[in-house]
Amino acid sequence: MRSDIVVATDFSPRSDRALRRATMLAKQFDMVLRLVNVVDDDQPQYLIDAQAAASRSILEECVRTLGQVDGVTARAEVVTGDAFSGILRVAERVDPALIVVGPHRRQLRNAFAGTTAERTIARSRHPVLMAAGVPSSPYARVLVAFDMDEASMSAAKHKVGLPILERSGMIAMHAFDAPAEGMMRIGMTPAEAIHHYVASEKRRVDGAFRALLRDAGIGSAPRMLVAVNGRPARTILEAAREAKASLVVVGTSQKRGLKRFLLGSVAEELLADADRDILVVPHGYRGGEQHPVPSDTEDMGAD
Repeated sequence: MRSDIVVATDFSPRSDRALRRATMLAKQFDMVLRLVNVVDDDQPQYLIDAQAAASRSILEECVRTLGQVDGVTARAEVVTGDAFSGILRVAERVDPALIVVGPHRRQLRNAFAGTTAERTIARSRHPVLMAAGVPSSPYARVLVAFDMDEASMSAAKHKVGLPILERSGMIAMHAFDAPAEGMMRIGMTPAEAIHHYVASEKRRVDGAFRALLRDAGIGSAPRMLVAVNGRPARTILEAAREAKASLVVVGTSQKRGLKRFLLGSVAEELLADADRDILVVPHGYRGGEQHPVPSDTEDMGAD
């Protein structure tokens, strides 16, 4: 099993949240933290050198504190470049179990596609945890959101190199379509008839969902089948709140891999609206394999 967690920090409060969650995971699972700060290289060399020296000093002090206070082994990494590419270069080299990043800036939602969190997730060949929730305790319940694409099983089947899904209460969730429900409500169809229709759609997908979970080796996991209510992302987050899950795990789609997932409105809204941690497991991820980092222009998925 991989033994490292890469955690990105720019020394902001958002990064502090990521570091705290990564520290809790490292302590819980006896793993090593790799603290990464990326210095922008689009500036004069003397500024790069000064910022790198300052960053290294801060990180080394943090490493000492983590060892003395938390009992966690940590190492400092200062690299130059764009934030997301620097993070992924470190991940390519150390092949970690997990990359942890802070949440994006909510006030910049319209520019979400350019945030470090989104760009790291879009390019990563490793699971990426966006620490959006307050890291007050280990994950007690984890909601794994499945579609009916076989690729979504990666999130549970390979356990992202961490026993998170074994040491917490895992709930398998699928948001299914009940396409006629909206029109029935608009048409003032009696509530009993609407309920009957949604229940029939739920029964229709239940068998396939049970089979998918059996194939993934998690047939005994509690299941949630929820009709999509408005936006799928909102449905997933509402299900997580109802289940009191502090972590939501999603896999990427098979048809277009990361590109389809991360350029779609569901992913953008899920990550943008998250009030709890979101773990994204890339399609085809397998523990123990190397995952080369693609270039900025490389297509992230095949049709």
